[in-house]
Amino acid sequence: MDTLIDFITEQSSSGASGSADAVGAPEDSAARERLIQQVGLLLRESGSTEPFEAAAWVDRWLRRPNHALGGATPVLYLHTPEGEAVLARLIGAMAAGSYL
Repeated sequence: MDTLIDFITEQSSSGASGSADAVGAPEDSAARERLIQQVGLLLRESGSTEPFEAAAWVDRWLRRPNHALGGATPVLYLHTPEGEAVLARLIGAMAAGSYL
């Protein structure tokens, strides 16, 4: 898998579903919404025409251990602006096909 678009396409094909219960505090919900917007924008910029549920993908991604985060789940990073910035950079790196 080379890019976020490839990863998203693979995840969408698997039929896995997510939910908004990955977050707790209101500021976490706002951070989650910003990540969803970022993923949606990256998909639009890529020219992808595949049907895609950005919210479901972000919710799954937030709950799964991430190697780039030392095995931590991304949801743990939503609680601070610095942590949210780490997640935004990580999503951007995936979109560019970079590995952290």
